[in-house]
Formats: sequence, C-alpha cells, structure tokens
Amino acid sequence: MSLMPYRPVPWLRSGHLQTLMVGLQCGWRPPYSADRLLIDLPDGEQLVVHAERPSPLDKSAPIVILIHGLGGDHSSPYLQRLAHRLAHRGMRVWRVDLRGCGAGFDLAWRPPHAGRSDDVAAVVQLARRRFPDSVIRLVGFSLSGNIVLKMLGEAAIGNSLVGPEDVERAIAIAPPVELSRCADRIDRLDNNLYTRYYLKMLGKQVNRRRGAWEQWAKLPTKPVPRTIRQFDALYTAPLSGFKDTEHYYASSSARPLMEFIKTPTTILVDQHDPIIEPRSFRDLPENESLAIQWTRHGGHMGYFGRDDAGKPVRWMELFVTHRLLRES
Repeated sequence: MSLMPYRPVPWLRSGHLQTLMVGLQCGWRPPYSADRLLIDLPDGEQLVVHAERPSPLDKSAPIVILIHGLGGDHSSPYLQRLAHRLAHRGMRVWRVDLRGCGAGFDLAWRPPHAGRSDDVAAVVQLARRRFPDSVIRLVGFSLSGNIVLKMLGEAAIGNSLVGPEDVERAIAIAPPVELSRCADRIDRLDNNLYTRYYLKMLGKQVNRRRGAWEQWAKLPTKPVPRTIRQFDALYTAPLSGFKDTEHYYASSSARPLMEFIKTPTTILVDQHDPIIEPRSFRDLPENESLAIQWTRHGGHMGYFGRDDAGKPVRWMELFVTHRLLRES
C-alpha cells in the first residue's frame, strides 16, 4: 500500500488556515461500538480506555493505542475515524481518555498534562497482560505525542513501568517536545488567536472541575490567566505537584529523552505549524530509531487535502493508517 504525498486543498495552503479549520470541521463519525475498560493508577485515580474489537476477531491482532490532544477525548472525530478504519483492518484499537477527560471526568481530579508518561505506560502494561501474543503500537497526537515520546525515552533508560520491547512501533503527530518554547510560540502577539482559543477551552474545563472537585474549588479565581504560561502557573503546575511552570516544562518535555528511544518511531512535523516549534526537531542527536516526516502547509494537525479520487480527506489519518499497516 502506497501513500500519496500530502497536498493541501488550493484554498488552504496556509498553516494558520489549516489549523483554524480543525476547530470548524468535524466530518463523518462512526457509531460508538467500543467496550470501556478502567485502569487503576498508583495514586488512586483511574483512566478510561475505549476498546474496539478487530474485525475479523483475532486474539493475536496488533493493539493500537490512540491518545488525543489537548482539549480532546476519545470522541475527537479524527480518533473515531481512525479507530473505525483500523479495527476494520484487523487491529484491536484502544482510545485513551487522558486523566479527567471524556468518560474519565469523575475518575480523576488531577489535570491531564504533557508529562503523564506513567499513565500511558499503565495502559501499555494492561494491554501486554491481556494480550501477551499481540504487538503494541502507540499513536499520540499533539500534547499526547510528547507524552508518548517521553515514555519511550524513559522506557529505554529503565525509568518506566514498561521496557522498549513492550511497544513495537510508535507515531507522534505534531508533538510539542519543548514545552517552554511551545508556550512562548502560542503566546506571542501574532498568535494571539490561538492563545484566546485555548484559554477559552481550558477555562470551561476549569469551571467544570471547580464544581466537581474540592482541589480545584479552593484555588484562587484571580488573576484570570492571559497566556498559556500563566494558565500552567495557576493550575497545571500546582495541581500536578510541580514547583512552578519552569519545573513542569523542563520535567515534562520529551526532547532531552528522544536520543535514547529504541522503539521504531515516526514523528510527523509540518514546517508551517503555528503551535509547535519546528526548530525543536532540527539538530537532534543521531538516533536510527527515530524518523522525522516533514510536510508543508499542513498546520497543526490540520492536513486538509484530497485523496487520489479527489474526495476531501484529513491526510494525517491516512498517514497514521499507512504507517500502522505497513509490515503488519
């Protein structure tokens, strides 16, 4: 199976337009057909996994673990479509809700963040126990792309619940591997639209959590964060046990660990991504396990284009499918 190169639709050749379209476009969604699994975490909280059975059913079918980006959950349209597509190609697909996201809202008061690699390792552990004859493949999108890369680096140096042999291959789509640099990029003046979008979305989540969890309710309501960095200083860092924002960013960024990764891993990076910093992927220490796939005009997880038949398509979904099916 060959994959055509990414070509944007003619009126969406701007990385900004591609990125903005993500919030406007939903597309086709398959009906929900997954089984829900609960994963116990060491701190007493739980994760929810939405498990799609392969068709045809096969106990040794590869397991693909899909993890959503910031503000998403298992119902994000691209995850639903990918899960449907991969399950009908004989794979067992697990969609993970990060802490407190989606169906897991009532199961965890601690916030999801870019450093929760132990949570992903717990999902891999469960998959390995339940299906010892299946290979495991990981796919992380945006924020979760960083989580996946961080976990793989930790696994390679013996600082994880799992080892490098537990994951057969991995894909990270537009991962913010240098969090401090990414926060600065989002918050700069010419990207103000993204700052306002993310803060509005995150603000709604904060308000909902204030009404559900004492730990959130007792946090001060002022000042109102005006930047991503301020949001992380007010909420993410203190609620996650970090000393401050810089401690969170430095401890959770995957880039320092990427040179150690032993699992074959592909990273999709667009040169016109307005959210992550493409320079983060240049001059990486040599690592034969890492492959960087560069594109142009795709934006941040946009990739709106057309397939060979001329039909509208999110090319990143084709890219993930192709990489996972290759040499299955």
